[in-house]
Amino acid sequence: MLHSRITSTLLASIAWGMVMPSAWAQPQPLATSTAPSQTLGERDDRRPDAPMSFNLGGRELQWGGSWEVSDERRKNFDLNRARARDRHVREHELKLEARHHFDARTLLFMQVVGLDETRQTQGDAKQRRRALERGRMVWQRERLFETPWTLQLGRLAWLDRRAWWWDEDLDGVRLRWNENAWQLETGVAREWAKVSTADAGITAEQKGVTRWFGQATWAWTPRHAVDGFWLVHRDASTRPVEGDSFENQSSVDSTDLQAQWLGLRSRGEWRPQDGPRLTYWADLAFFSGQERLTAFAEQADGSQLVGSTTARRLRGQALDLGITGAWPQLPFRPSLTAAYARGSRDFRQTGLQENKVRFAGVKRWQRYGELMQPELSNVAITTFGAGVRWLDNTSLEFTTHEFRQVEAATSVRASRLGTSPEGTNTALGREWNVLVAVRESKHVEFLFKAAQFKPGPAFAPNRRDKAHSLEAGVVVNF
Repeated sequence: MLHSRITSTLLASIAWGMVMPSAWAQPQPLATSTAPSQTLGERDDRRPDAPMSFNLGGRELQWGGSWEVSDERRKNFDLNRARARDRHVREHELKLEARHHFDARTLLFMQVVGLDETRQTQGDAKQRRRALERGRMVWQRERLFETPWTLQLGRLAWLDRRAWWWDEDLDGVRLRWNENAWQLETGVAREWAKVSTADAGITAEQKGVTRWFGQATWAWTPRHAVDGFWLVHRDASTRPVEGDSFENQSSVDSTDLQAQWLGLRSRGEWRPQDGPRLTYWADLAFFSGQERLTAFAEQADGSQLVGSTTARRLRGQALDLGITGAWPQLPFRPSLTAAYARGSRDFRQTGLQENKVRFAGVKRWQRYGELMQPELSNVAITTFGAGVRWLDNTSLEFTTHEFRQVEAATSVRASRLGTSPEGTNTALGREWNVLVAVRESKHVEFLFKAAQFKPGPAFAPNRRDKAHSLEAGVVVNF
C-alpha cells in the first residue's frame, strides 16, 4: 500500500542518516534547546533587537509587545453548499510584555494579552468576545545553588520544538538542567486561577487537572539529537451526579481522564557543502489511560440534565515522521517534504498540542492541514510539500494532505469541519494548502493562507462538496 511504502522509505532515510553522519561534510553543533531566558515568548514571536527600556532600581526594565490582526473566512465547512453555512472570524490580539533582571541570574517576565474576536456564521447571530488575559508571568532563577539547574515559577510556556506534545501556557513550576550535550526539564502544572476576564472561573476542562511534564534531550552528535517525553495527567475534578441539572453544559466537565504518555523523538539535519540540506524527524508515542464520559440531555428550559457516566480503558500508539530537502545553492532555494503520521483508534494526543511545524519556510503552520486540523487519533495522514524562498525571510509553500481513518468511525477527533463521516468508509478526503509568509522586518509581518478540502466517500453523498478557507494576517512587533 502507498502508506506502508512511504513509511518504509522515510524510516530508511532517517536510519541511514543516523548511522552515516560521516558521509556528510562536518556540520555545526546542534542547538538542543532554547536557553531558559529565551523561552518566555511564543515560538513564532519576533521582537526588535533593541527593545524599549527604562531604568528601574539601577537596572534596565525592558518592555514591548505585539499587535496582531487576522481575518479568516471558511466556506462550506459542513460540506453541503445547499445549507450556506459559511463562517467569518476576525481577531485582534494585543500583547504587552516586560522583563526585569534583578541580578545576573534572576529574571521576572510579565505579559498581558487583550483579545477582541468577532465571529459570524450564516444563519446565526454575530458573536463578539472581548477579554483581558494573563499571559506568561515567570519568575526565573538561573544556576540555582551554583549548579546547572534553572528554576521557573508562574504561568509558564510549555513548548516542544514541533508542538506535537505541548505548546501551551499553564500555571506551574519547572526545573531545567543543561550541561554539554544533555538537557533535562521537568515540572508540575495546575491552574491556580482563571485566565480570562471572560471566564467565570477556572474552565471546567482545566479545573482539578494536574500534569507532570518531562523532556530529556541528548545531542549524540552535532546537529542530531534524541528526545524523550513523558506526561502524567490526573483529573481530580468533581464528577457530576446523575439527575442534577446545570444552566449550561460548559459549566461542568463531561470528560474525566486519568492517563500517561511516553514518547521518543529522533531529529537532525545534514548540511553538506554541496547538495541538499536534509532535515528529518521521527516521533513515536505510547498512551494509556481511563476515560469517564458523562451524558447530558437538554431540558425544555434550556438547562442540562446529567445522565449516566460510562468508563473505558484506552491504549494506543502514534507516529509522525518525515524528511525535508532544501537546495540553498539554487535560485529561490526550493524545498521538498514528504511525511506520514498515524494515530491508532484509541490514541489521544495530550490536549496541549498545536501540531505546528516549519518545514523550510519562515513560518510555522498546521502540520495536519490548515482547514481540517484533526487530532492524531484514529487517523493516518500522508503529506507532500514544496516551497521556495525568494527573499531572505519570505517564503511560498504548498502542501497536500491525504486523510484516512484507521478504523471507520462516525467522528474525527478535534476536526474543524462542521459535519461527521458515516462510519462506513475510511477515506476522509484530501486537503491542499498554500502559505505565504513575509518576515523581512522584525517590526512587521504579513501572512496569507488558503486551503481547500475535498471530502471522500467516508462522508454521506450529500456531504461531499468542497470546503475552502482563506486567512490573512498582519503582526506589528514593538
